[in-house]
Amino acid sequence: MVIWVSCPVRGEGPAVVETLRVRALPEGGGDELLEFLRLYRDAAQVIVDRTWGTSDRLSIKTLHKMFYKDLVSMGFRAHHAKEIYVYAKSIVKSARSNGGRRPTLRRLTARLDKYDYRLDLDDMTLTLRLHRGREARLRLIAPKERAEKFRGWENYELAVRHDGSGLWVTVYFRRDVKPAEPRTITSVDLNFDNITLAVFTLNGKLIRLKRLRTPLRKALTHRI
Repeated sequence: MVIWVSCPVRGEGPAVVETLRVRALPEGGGDELLEFLRLYRDAAQVIVDRTWGTSDRLSIKTLHKMFYKDLVSMGFRAHHAKEIYVYAKSIVKSARSNGGRRPTLRRLTARLDKYDYRLDLDDMTLTLRLHRGREARLRLIAPKERAEKFRGWENYELAVRHDGSGLWVTVYFRRDVKPAEPRTITSVDLNFDNITLAVFTLNGKLIRLKRLRTPLRKALTHRI
């Protein structure tokens, strides 16, 4: 997937965002990671339940004041806490916009920002920082060629999901792009019998003019 981002943060220029989605295998068993995913889901559910009945759209700052201390006391890292109430807020917003009932979260999924994981594309491993100072190390199952294109890109966030088929990791990569400066302007004039293309310099000087004949008039006047 490719997403063009015009200005993701004030002061930053355009960027390309792509995702790398791969299967992952935990090293040394995945019990602690599954415990983290369940705890993450249950914490998000608590926030959904407590904010569902509010009429106001709660800001991230308000959610931080309401839930940050509780989440940290559960063993979550500071950035875990922020991701949890941002995730819960998006769930509530989506359900309300669709006129649905209060959501019940069942999927085991978590988003982590760049401060809570370490990605090594050389040996295709991923180390996740979990709750209560624990860590989980995953081996990414994908051809190295798929990861090679992202060398030099910034990875800033990932999502971990567990379903019936196992663990999946989606890593978000970002690369700044430099907008090309326009050197010419092209005008297109569509008529019944032809298309006229004209190329001008930025100061209005005509560089090239070309007319292409089209069967548009015949197509519009043809009787069946």
